[in-house]
Amino acid sequence: MATIRGVVVSKQLVYDPTGARYVKIDIVEERELPGPVAAFSAQDEQAAQLMREVMPLVSQIVRSLPFGGGKIAVPRITLWLTDEEVEVFGDVDVGDAVIIYVENNEIKLKPES
Repeated sequence: MATIRGVVVSKQLVYDPTGARYVKIDIVEERELPGPVAAFSAQDEQAAQLMREVMPLVSQIVRSLPFGGGKIAVPRITLWLTDEEVEVFGDVDVGDAVIIYVENNEIKLKPES
């Protein structure tokens, strides 16, 4: 069984062309931002040594940038629920954590306790 920890990042009230009302819930998975990758391969020892010295500084700078503190949001699932389905599922709000289970051709989703 695969388990994914997600975070609700968007919750919107939308209407389809027939006027039916839905609640659209977008869920992302937060992952650590990968460290910077060199765009070239170090062919000599001097270049390799320079990269070993510079990479910790570059990694620290990237983590301090204002777009998530070293994390990226990977879109995982979008739900379109009717009002009745929202009641059955349980009300979730932006910032709430959810668990997504994937097993045997089924996807199960529940709010994290």
